[in-house]
Amino acid sequence: MTNDKPTLGIVGAGKAGSTLARLWSQKGYRVAAVNSRTPAHMHTLAKQVGGLAVTTALQVIEEADLTLLTVPDDVIVPLSQLVANGSDLNGKAIIHTSGSHGVSSLQALAERGAATGGLHPAFPFADIETSIARLPGATFALETEDAHLRSWLYDLVLALDGRVLDIPRGKKALYHAALTVASNYAVTLYALAENILLSLGAERSTAEHALNILVGATADNLRTKGIPDALTGALVRGDVGTVAAHIAALEPYDRSLATLYVELARLTLPLLEARGVALDAIDDVLGQHHENDST
Repeated sequence: MTNDKPTLGIVGAGKAGSTLARLWSQKGYRVAAVNSRTPAHMHTLAKQVGGLAVTTALQVIEEADLTLLTVPDDVIVPLSQLVANGSDLNGKAIIHTSGSHGVSSLQALAERGAATGGLHPAFPFADIETSIARLPGATFALETEDAHLRSWLYDLVLALDGRVLDIPRGKKALYHAALTVASNYAVTLYALAENILLSLGAERSTAEHALNILVGATADNLRTKGIPDALTGALVRGDVGTVAAHIAALEPYDRSLATLYVELARLTLPLLEARGVALDAIDDVLGQHHENDST
């Protein structure tokens, strides 16, 4: 590996690969080569960043100092094994951008001499143009045992005004589970709330307007106040009667949703304790639902 700013290679010209390649190209990194299973995406990205469009992942690695495998998770291991077969990868660095796979998924490449690692942006790639505008400043999960590669990856993150979250070896899936709870399941909870409002006869646009403002304000509270002060609502007010009314209303609507409400309330108890809220009465209400659910 060279000591200077590395030339980059991209294998996978989807949303993540295209966003990262274009942003780093704007920051002065040279993207030497691009490969993708979708030729149109490959040629478009190569033209945008001034790199070569090549037909194999190995060709990308040969052209670049640092190659990013921005491919679906299930492709990483077989692709690594294919590239590693008979190749001398000494002096090359290869990383993936998977949130759940650890660096061990690139073991075949490491055995052929490559420095390997992972760099996962904690960011929802909805579409390329929006992501290019919003990704700078995001946190990136970094995993590597190679000091030189670590330096390169830190510099790449800093070029995008980002922050680095170092992941201990073997803990990538746990890290990704945390992001899933916060991001993906927030969408699930939103959908459940919207369905309730629709069942009351609300127009979808009205329900979405109400929830978007509520969720947006909650996100703002998290940014400005943090945990546990961002928490609002009946639980933090100690309003046991309202909590009981919620459970009573949800049970005939959807018993499984009532149970979910109670379990989420239980998981909120440590936050309430941190806010100095008395828990005995709340425990009693939540326990009554558990007793009813068991009969």
